[in-house]
Amino acid sequence: MAYIFSIKPEYCAQIFDGLKTVELRRRVSPRISVGSLMLVYETMPTKAITGVAVITSVNAMPLHSLWSVAEREGGILRDAFFSYFDGLEDGFAISIRSATKFPVPVPLSAMMEKYELQAPQSYREIPDHVTAALLRHGQISAGHQHSDPSGGCKSHTGFLRLAAA
Repeated sequence: MAYIFSIKPEYCAQIFDGLKTVELRRRVSPRISVGSLMLVYETMPTKAITGVAVITSVNAMPLHSLWSVAEREGGILRDAFFSYFDGLEDGFAISIRSATKFPVPVPLSAMMEKYELQAPQSYREIPDHVTAALLRHGQISAGHQHSDPSGGCKSHTGFLRLAAA
């Protein structure tokens, strides 16, 4: 499964530079799990899907604990962190790995026209066939899939394989 996450450009740069390995959220669907793909939608002024990463953990925690993670791996300043989480006692840390910037970003216009996707307010689940098309559009190997004897699908190369690992 894959999700498009809306992320500000300054945080996207940190993700692709390997400096930000945790995405912070006020709330998260229980469906988001280890191995899911995070497609990075870079907000204004870019307005495009600019890359992909693999989710390695999703943890809810009290803000004081979350801040200790965020200050090391979240790429956010203390005032911005506490402003973002204002009014909450708990938040979420989504750890990521294998962040890869697309050679060719997928602009919002193509997302809407070709893939019938709106820019998400926070994040949005997307089907696997759309994920594969977006990865191809961004010139990232999505791999090919085939049925395995246990009834599932296996992917041999690219990010769909990484997500299943």
